[in-house]
Amino acid sequence: MNNSIMCLTRDSSEYSHDQQVKDFIQGGGQFIQLRSKSLPSEVLYQQANRAVTYAKAYQAKLIINDHIELTRKVDAHGVHLGANDGSVAKARKILSSKKIIGKTVHSIEEALCAKKDKPDYVGMGPYRTSSTKKNLRPVLTNYQFQQIVKILDPIPVYLIGGLCKDDFPLIESLGVQGLALCSALFSGKNLMDQTRLIVNKSRAYSRLTIY
Repeated sequence: MNNSIMCLTRDSSEYSHDQQVKDFIQGGGQFIQLRSKSLPSEVLYQQANRAVTYAKAYQAKLIINDHIELTRKVDAHGVHLGANDGSVAKARKILSSKKIIGKTVHSIEEALCAKKDKPDYVGMGPYRTSSTKKNLRPVLTNYQFQQIVKILDPIPVYLIGGLCKDDFPLIESLGVQGLALCSALFSGKNLMDQTRLIVNKSRAYSRLTIY
């Protein structure tokens, strides 16, 4: 499994989330996070359910952002918890022990807390300001990001926030597992083709399989 890239879906008038997941997978994406901030719960359930079915058919891993109960209902591979989504321990009580649980970290203080919470991976950022996420925390320095990675070790860390296809060298310079990308995947004329281009570029930076 190529684990140097996490593909993030977004609320879009052009692509449903399940269509985005299909295009990511057809473009070579294997680790995907379904992230919706505005869909009604029933619509989100329907799209997530279709997305999980497709991901499982193609041996890709699909994580649901924010929603522990939705993750359980659609039997997704895991859940990603934001600052207000509860603890990893809470998620593990609701989900099976085999599910992947991720956690967001914005600071050294949050990294120390996350280390105790023991998620399966961490999303660290923002590296830059991003058009897909409002109310971002202050951007840290590269040194601070490196310190967070050291604190969290051996928990895999994905860098997030305003990243592009030319940022894969950050995997080595910051010591992260990979990059979480959203806008960069939508920057071409065709979502599947753009995903394929970026996934192919990421392969040179792929680390050991973690899931």
